[in-house]
Amino acid sequence: MRSFALLALLAACGSPIVGAECRQGFTVCEGRCVDLSSDRTSCGTCGASCDYDESCVAGACVAVADGAYGDGAVVDGSIDGALDAGVDARLDSALDAPQLDDGATDGATDGATDGATDGATDGATDGSTDGATDGATDGATDGSTDGGDGGDAGSPCPCDLGEQCCGEICVRPASDPSNCGGCGVTCDAAEVCSDGACSLACDPPLQRCGDRCIDTMGSDPDNCGGCGVSCDTGICIDGVCSTGLPGHVVLVGHSYRTSRVAMRRVAGNAVFIPLFGDLDVVVYEGDAMRSMQNGVDRAIDEAAALRGRTWNRLATSDPTAVPMLLDDADVFVVYSQANADDTTLRSLGAEWATALMSFLLRGGVVVVFDGGGRHSGTWQVLDAAGLLTVAGRDDISDTNVVLSAPADQVAIGVPTTYRAERESVCFGAIDDEAPPGGVVIRTPSGDAVVLHRVF
Repeated sequence: MRSFALLALLAACGSPIVGAECRQGFTVCEGRCVDLSSDRTSCGTCGASCDYDESCVAGACVAVADGAYGDGAVVDGSIDGALDAGVDARLDSALDAPQLDDGATDGATDGATDGATDGATDGATDGSTDGATDGATDGATDGSTDGGDGGDAGSPCPCDLGEQCCGEICVRPASDPSNCGGCGVTCDAAEVCSDGACSLACDPPLQRCGDRCIDTMGSDPDNCGGCGVSCDTGICIDGVCSTGLPGHVVLVGHSYRTSRVAMRRVAGNAVFIPLFGDLDVVVYEGDAMRSMQNGVDRAIDEAAALRGRTWNRLATSDPTAVPMLLDDADVFVVYSQANADDTTLRSLGAEWATALMSFLLRGGVVVVFDGGGRHSGTWQVLDAAGLLTVAGRDDISDTNVVLSAPADQVAIGVPTTYRAERESVCFGAIDDEAPPGGVVIRTPSGDAVVLHRVF
């Protein structure tokens, strides 16, 4: 689907599995494609697993020394770089342990290091007091920075699909000549804003409507099928006013830091609720651990391969970019935000509330994963957005859960009972006033683990 120039740098990532073969540099091991040079479960050869305190480097298991993966370390940078380039390495245990990923620990480590260094440097001139002060300050600063990559926790104005907050108003940077491609970017009087760039004419299939270039065959409810054609429902789908399609919200009580086939089937089913075509999936990384992102992505890869379909991964950690990305998307995924805090999670929900409701009324699918972290739960994003309310969560790691709605789309191919892996949670009492839908998977005592609501 179309994306304007402002978002052109967001690259899509696909599965390493192409048909029955693996992408170059990967080897098939037990039905999945792995990089033997960096996969801890198949290091050098299939099935050769490294110990919990070892990493796989260049096809050999290497002990992970304390602090080896701290900020700025060469090893950490090379591994993160490889992951960001699309290498499907599954770093587990040692690399993604909470004490290594957590911002508080990074802060303490950086603080001690920076304090000692600053103390030694400042001591020659200012004495040891500066060293202690610098150490405490640097530690606190580094800890808060390293703890998450979510950026601004909130925005002054909750924007709708395709909009961006500029100051205190929402604008459409794809077509606004006063904010073309970004806040404050103004086109000349003779120009129009075409797909986020100032131009003398609209680029097809965009059509000039006044001083703006509009995709009248897209989703603009004020120019639906033609300039000035307004939809009473506020919903335009492919240039036709619509009374609305069912939207879906799925809350999954698994972080996917570790998983087995049955558990991955749940995540894949949720993302592939849209039954036809290839999917554009916006994923919000924010404060999620790398291993949790990899686990969910692997589940989606497997579901895509099973269905003979593909998914385009559009990733962001910028909350303000979400309404714009969702304008052309089918599914919105929020990874378990293990390193976030309650204030950030609720701010995200409030900021996205307007866009998420429009997205759901257009037939979109929102999937939120929960588990891990020291906060009250990633489910708070849905609660703050007014989409789903539960009464908290409890850890159920390494316990068996049961299927309670086998006919639900999320339950396709899921066994009657499976084990909820580490950092899995169940949810308390559910808001009875919420839209229709229900609990798909429960604990043996009846608490909800996976919920599916239809809007």
